[in-house]
This record gives sequence, structure tokens and C-alpha cells, in this order.
Amino acid sequence: MKAIIMAGGQGTRLRPLTCNLPKPMLPIMEKPVMQYTIELLKKSGITDIGVTLQYLPDEIIGYFGDGKEFGVNIQYFIEQVPLGTAGSVKNAERFLDDTFIVISGDALTDIDIDKALQYHREKGGIATLILKEVQVPLEYGVVVTEKDGRIKGFLEKPSWSEVFSDKVNTGIYILEPEVFNYYEEGQQFDFSNDLFPIFLKNQKPMYGYVADGYWCDIGNIEQFIKCHHDIMNKIVNVDIRGKIINDVYIGDNTQISKDAKISPPAYIGSNTKIYSSAHIGPYTILGKNNIISSGATIKRSVVFDNCYFGNNSEVRGSVICDKVQLENGVSIFEEAAIGKETLIGRRAVIKPGIKIWPNKVVGTSAIVKSNIIWGGKYSRSLFGKNGISGEVNVDITPEYVSKLGSAYGSMLKADSKVAISCSDDGAAQMFKYSLATGLMSMGVEVYDLKRTTTAMTRQATVFFGLQGSIHVAVDKEDNQRVNIIFIDKDGLNISKAMERKIESSFIREDYRRSKTDAFKIITHFSDCIDYYTRQIINQLNINRIREKKYKVVFSTRNNIIKSVMEKIFHEVGVGYRFYDQPKDLVGLSNEVKENSANFGVYISDEADTAVFVDDKGNIISQQGYEALMAIVSMNHSKFKLLAYPVTESLTMDYVAKTIGAKIIRTKTSQRAILDEYIKNDNGLGRNAIVNIYLSMLDAINVTMLTINMMVSSNVSLSAIMGKLPKYYMKRKEVPCPWDKKGTVMRNIIENCSSSTLELIEGVRINFEDSWVLVLPDADEPICRVYVEAENEEKAEILLNEMVLEIYEIINEDSKKKEEVM
Repeated sequence: MKAIIMAGGQGTRLRPLTCNLPKPMLPIMEKPVMQYTIELLKKSGITDIGVTLQYLPDEIIGYFGDGKEFGVNIQYFIEQVPLGTAGSVKNAERFLDDTFIVISGDALTDIDIDKALQYHREKGGIATLILKEVQVPLEYGVVVTEKDGRIKGFLEKPSWSEVFSDKVNTGIYILEPEVFNYYEEGQQFDFSNDLFPIFLKNQKPMYGYVADGYWCDIGNIEQFIKCHHDIMNKIVNVDIRGKIINDVYIGDNTQISKDAKISPPAYIGSNTKIYSSAHIGPYTILGKNNIISSGATIKRSVVFDNCYFGNNSEVRGSVICDKVQLENGVSIFEEAAIGKETLIGRRAVIKPGIKIWPNKVVGTSAIVKSNIIWGGKYSRSLFGKNGISGEVNVDITPEYVSKLGSAYGSMLKADSKVAISCSDDGAAQMFKYSLATGLMSMGVEVYDLKRTTTAMTRQATVFFGLQGSIHVAVDKEDNQRVNIIFIDKDGLNISKAMERKIESSFIREDYRRSKTDAFKIITHFSDCIDYYTRQIINQLNINRIREKKYKVVFSTRNNIIKSVMEKIFHEVGVGYRFYDQPKDLVGLSNEVKENSANFGVYISDEADTAVFVDDKGNIISQQGYEALMAIVSMNHSKFKLLAYPVTESLTMDYVAKTIGAKIIRTKTSQRAILDEYIKNDNGLGRNAIVNIYLSMLDAINVTMLTINMMVSSNVSLSAIMGKLPKYYMKRKEVPCPWDKKGTVMRNIIENCSSSTLELIEGVRINFEDSWVLVLPDADEPICRVYVEAENEEKAEILLNEMVLEIYEIINEDSKKKEEVM
């Protein structure tokens, strides 16, 4: 006895699941659906199997091979063009030399084939069709039989008025080789529509065997999900991998946190890892090699293999194909289907019923309300506000980062020197060396600064006279996320123009590859932090600091910063206490008061900002820190100019006036600010100005220069900050679709008096003692609104008025477009 499995269908109603996967290869509990068909045939002693193929045949051949791994012998018959069900089987005519069974490779069934074969032999017909009784036969081919089972008619997908039977065709047939006499090879021919009607017309005996077992034609996504649920409910008898514990199937080498919640019935595939606080709801099927992060919830969904679910992501009643990556906070709702290798950005929402075709990128905070079929994988900008950011080993992988290194290196002149550095994390170190391989392949000489902060790398870039540097840091707020900062020769973030060039080179892969004689070995700097520390100490009045015997309480999450601070404090004679509860500012304030310290400071993970606490325990705001930074800078450099971005406080105006400095408001980029200082050089020279500006981007430097200023002027931090005027700043993010941002900005400008406007970056509206700034975000579909006023009530009013105006502009524009349509 031989069998023929029909496995050539495209499964168009199952897209996007079948865009790059033939329908018989759809996975059900870690096995392709066709494998269950092979196991069913083998159970009945049928081991000689032919398989007809047409759509993506290599996927099936590559998996099943000659069948020996599955205990059967398989031969393949490939259609060059679609020939229909009977036409495809005709290709195997020489293989099928005796009674044979035809069965679909894309249906799940446990029908007893032995009983059907016995029935066929007893009836002695040319064909036996295996039938199933169903309650609603509208979506199937209905078969009408006589009492003895002889078929007397067919009706394809009838209406209720045409339903003359509840017996439907399963697509499983037992046939005699004689059937091949009724049509020609290469002819497009179908069993139900062409061959069986001929048998009826010629009164060839054809019977219908009504089977008792389970059968599900996986014709659409709903049926695909249903057959999983039926397995969970033990309605179908198939062999499932894994052990069962309390109605949960668990594959090999799974790792499930004791704090995760698994609600039965569920299936957890092999090598899947589920982190704490994750919830796998009932009727959830996870394939193999998936990662489910903390706080993620998945309910009544089918997940293929090698997927990643970020923290607090949620999926409800959906199908997620292979290698889909969901970043933190993503929400996917009922009946959605996400195609292979799709990346969905942070906080994106996929509405119910949405289908996303393979290899798509859904941006951060996007709300997807319609299917995404067209568009490429690199549809978004690589660079954001903070360099290139993404999930570790999700959208930021070693090979991706190596390619970034090549793209950057291709933009530099031959024999350029570039530094690489990283935070104190294994993932950051991995990516750092991935960058090195890409850079070296372009003939770039690489300097390894080891483990540093971003601020340290900026200064080292200038100190060693390099053409640029790249710093990799794992986000300590979310250790699954990494940031890659590209730095130019002046120690600043690279320009937007350079970002675009790197993106273009990355996408085109248009690289200048070097020959081996151009490769250079990596130069390792083990004493980079020593240089950095000595630079800071050399600018301090050490004798005066030692005389004052200051005490400082400091806190940080970064061990590199902790070590540097302790070394500097020890050498200059500052007493210190390390507060080991980072970001607990109230606790830090209490420590300052209890220890009678001169001040406290929390330094951020990359030393790019800080929060100070004065000697009275007052926590200094962000705008207070920026004002202190300006005061320290002016005191240290003797600048006669204060350049600051449009987002800064009016306190900056006061600082400038008190020392008689000129005021210039700039764009928010580091380059825009530095360029103003260089243009207004008062004799210091370009290199000195660059170094002074970089020192202000370094919170460790700001901390030590604050001490230097305090001891020189013999004034406390509370006294310094007490002289500053009090302003109240508020900010808010307003959701704004990408296609509405231009409309919003234009309307705000048109609705405002030109005399109060500044269009340096965004739209800033200035009043006598207050201002409002609307700044479209470059990475997300939002507008950021900043306001500042002399009292909190006025700031709140200004904020609410502008937010309301933005909403009204968006809604009015949408109404106009609807009217036009």
C-alpha cells in the first residue's frame, strides 16, 4: 500500500503565515502539520509515500529528505505549473502501481485509515472518499450518498437552501490505479470538480466512508488556531512532543522562572525561556527557542520559533511567525497575524485583525490600524536621539553591529584612527568587538579604550587626536537594551549629515573592502582612565581643597564612575561617603544632612548628567543643574558668551547677565552649541574651547569644578543656588501622527504673532517672563511641549492651552481630509 500526500498548495488565505512557508510546513506544537500526516500513515503501516510539490518545494524537501529519519520512504513529484489535485497526482502514476491513498499535507486528522481501507475493499469501488459529518457544511464540498454509501452527487460550498447533506469531503481518497485512465498527464485536472463527476456520469462505483475521527482543514488562520485548541482539549489524538505537567506541555531544556505564571492548557516549546512575572495564558502555544521577558503576557495565541517578547509586551489571540521581535510594551490584539522576521518597536499597538507581511519594521509608538503588506525592512532611520538603540540580540545583533562598523569605516579616509569603548557589561563588550571587526575590514586603525563612560570616551577622542570613536553602553534601566553612540573628532555626537551617510552605506552595503596588507592590529589602552583622572585633578586647586576638608556624599550605579570618584576624592583630600541606593534622592538628601556634608550628588550611568543635593538637603532640579553647569563653566573658562539650547531655562539669562556675558540660544545639538563658542572665540583657541565644552558634558568634571569654585569663592552650594531666580518648567509628550507634524507646526506659526516667535528649532513662543516650545520628535509620532513660567499655575495653564491647540489642529485636519475623500 502506498500513499500520496498533496503538498503543493500556496495557502493564500493563510497569509502572511504562508508568505515564505508552504502550507504543509505550518508548525503545530514544534512539528509541521505534514509530519502528523506522515505519522498517521506510518501508524497504518504505509511507509512508501509520494509527495506532490509546487509552492516552495525546497522547504519541504529540506525538512523531510528521503523520509528515513521519520521511518518512511519518500519520493517527490514537483509540478512546474499548478495542475490541480488530480493533475499533480498523475505525475506519480508510475509510483502508484496498486491501490493507494491520497491525503492532504495541510489538514490535521486522526481518522482510522485501516477502517477506511477495509471499507474500500469491501465495496470494491474505483474510489472511496473519506467523509466527515459537520454541523455547518457551508465552507466545504458537500457529498450526497445513498443508504449503502454510494455517492450520487456533489455540491461545492452550498448555501443553506442547497444543503442536502451534512457529509463533507475531507480530501482524503482511496483510489485504484484505474483512475489515471480518465485524464492525461500535464492536464490541469481536479478530483472534485473534474474526475469524480466523470465517474458519476459513467456510473463508476464510488463510495463515501463516514469517518468517526477528528479532521480539520487548515484553510485559514481561524482554523489554524482552532486545531491547536482542539489538541489542547484532547479532541484529536496525535503524538505531541514534551512532557505534560498539569495540562501544560513542556519541551526539552525549557527555563521557566518560578515567578512566571503558566495557566493551563498551554504548550511551552523546547529551549524556550520565560522570565519572572511573565504570564502564559490558557490556550497559548509557544514554539521552540522563544524568549518571553519579564511582565510579558500571552493569551490564546500561537507563537512560532525563535521569537522575542520584550518586557511588558502583551499578545492576545494572535499568530506570531518565526523570528518576530517585539520590543518593550508592544500590544497585539485579537486575530492579528505577524509575518516572519518582523520587528515591532517599543509601545507600538497592533489593532485587532491586522495582518503584517514578513520582514517589516513597525516604528516606536506606532498604532497600526490597517494591514502592512508593502515596504522594506529598513523603513525607519537607524539613528535616534541617543545614537542607535535597540534590544540586545533582537534588533541589535553582533552581525548587525559589525555591519555598522563597516558602514562607518567606509565613510572615513584610509588609515583613519577610531576608538571603541563600552560600559561595564558583557553585552556591551561583545558589541564593541563586533564594531572592531567591521572597522578593521575597512582598513581603519582601532584603539580599544576598554571600559569607560561616554564622557570619558569623548575626552579621550580629542586627547589622542582620533578621527572618531564609538561607545557602546547597556541601558541600566533596561538591561536588554543597548545604545551605540558615534562620536566625531571633537568628541561630539556625529552630525545628522554623517548619520544619513552611515545609514545609506549600511543599507546599500556599498563598502570599500581592504586587502590584508591594509589591516592593522588593535591598539589597547589599559591606562585611559588614568589619563582622564589626571586631566581632572590637574585643573583643581588641590591645596585649597585640602585645607577646606570638604565632605561629599555621592551615588552612582556605574562601578567605573565609583572607582574614579573615590580615586579623585582621595587624592585631593575630600572626605566622601558612598550612598549605595542609586536614584534614591530623598535618601541621598538625608545622608547629606546626617553627615553634615557640603553637598551630595548622584551621577548618571554614563556621567552625562547629575542631580545635586545642597548642604541643606535641597534636591536641585534638572534646570538647576544646567544653571550650575553654566556658572561653573563661566567661572572656569572666563567665557564672555553663554550659548544654550532653546529647551533651557530662563535662569540661563540671569546667569549670563550677572557676569556680563552675551546670550545666544541655539539648536539642541551639541555641535550647534560648540560652534557658537568657536565662532565667538575670545582668544582661547579652538582646542581649548573644545576641551572646556566637553568638560561640561561630564558630570564627574562638573562635580569637581563645583568643589573648586566653592573653595575658591568660599561659598556654599545652597548660597550659589539661592541666588538664582525661581522658574517652573513643565513638559509633555503629545501624540501626533507623522503626517500631521508639519500641519501642526504651520498652524502654530500662523496663529501666533511673529514678533514673539523663535524658529531656531521647533516653534518657541516667548512672553515677558515665560515661553512655550513645540518640538516634533525625530523618532516617535509625538510632539514635545516645553513651557516655563514664573509660577507653577501659569506654567500649567500655558501647557494645557498648547496641548489643546495641538489636538484641535490634528482633529481639524483629519476632518478636512475625510470631507475631501
